[in-house]
Order: sequence, then C-alpha cells, then structure tokens
Amino acid sequence: MARSIVTMTEQSLDYPGEFEVLRTKAECGAWDSGTLVLTNYRLTWTPSRFSKSSAFSIDLEQIATVRQFRSIYYLFMMPSLRITLRDGARYDIHNPKENINRVQHVVEDYRKRERYRPGSLFGSET
Repeated sequence: MARSIVTMTEQSLDYPGEFEVLRTKAECGAWDSGTLVLTNYRLTWTPSRFSKSSAFSIDLEQIATVRQFRSIYYLFMMPSLRITLRDGARYDIHNPKENINRVQHVVEDYRKRERYRPGSLFGSET
C-alpha cells in the first residue's frame, strides 16, 4: 500500500484533469507529522522530514468508509479520521490543522463523484 515519496507535480500526470482540493498538515500513526493532500482523484499523505511512517496515496474509488473516532494517542480527547479501504486496510489521520468535519465532508463528497475516464468524453466506441 505504501508508495515512495513523490511530489504532487509528478503525481499530477497520473490522471487527466486532476486538481488539488484540500491541503493540510496532519499526523499519521504515532505522532508522525506530514501533509495530507486531497485531489479530485486521490488522497495522499506525505511525511515530514523526520517522520518514521511511509507515504501513501489512495485512489478515492478504493475508499469504503471515512469516519471519525477518538484515538488513544490523544487520550480520546480529539477526533481523528479512520479511512477504511475496500480491501480492509485502514489509515488513521490525526490532528489535522483543518477542521476535521470539513476534511471528512470533502473526502466523502469527492469519493462519491463520478470521474472522467479516458475515452469517455465522446462516448464509447464499439
């Protein structure tokens, strides 16, 4: 699941029409800080320089659920996001600088949207 650290300019070539929707500082794992970036196609977390966690990038189509929970890392005092993929893998995002309700809403909104498929602009040819 983990991908190597790649900048958003290199990743932006993966999908036509991809654009950044949300960028915020956040933590993943046990207090490993980094940057959470949501585009209209994927969710990417890039660790900061001294973080021990590896980077990950998830296509929004792979996400099954996004829900809030309270983590023991913060003594159940602040909400975190748990992203569960269709294959059962889980990613926990803690302490986003952006409002956690907004982050959850934006992820849910963009994962439910229909996406452009190459070749679908003028209909499929048979």
